[in-house]
Amino acid sequence: MKKIVITIFIIAILNSILESFLPWYILVLICFVVCLIARLSATKSFIAGFVGIFLSWLIAILLKDIPNHHLLSTKLSNLFQLKGNYILFIIINLLLGGLLGGLSGWCGTLFSSSNNLSTNSKESE
Repeated sequence: MKKIVITIFIIAILNSILESFLPWYILVLICFVVCLIARLSATKSFIAGFVGIFLSWLIAILLKDIPNHHLLSTKLSNLFQLKGNYILFIIINLLLGGLLGGLSGWCGTLFSSSNNLSTNSKESE
């Protein structure tokens, strides 16, 4: 349990720092590499990636959205036919980011386990 919490914390911190300088899709690489190194189970890696990115994006959205009284979120929600429902727009953004982080963390774990399988099969020959 402690390992997954540390992994979530590392993903959230790295994402918050690196997204200031790099494009938003750096989260895929962050989750992949952190879960590759952490060697969690596939389910825990998905959860770590999902929650880490979800929390990181939640903090970033709230820090930028609350001071401007949800002006941009409301305009973008109208653009996506959500009838000005900025809360639904924020939730959709958080779920998409979390899903992307979860899937990339899961891929990192599967990549590390496939490397272990190929290494073990070469050793047995």
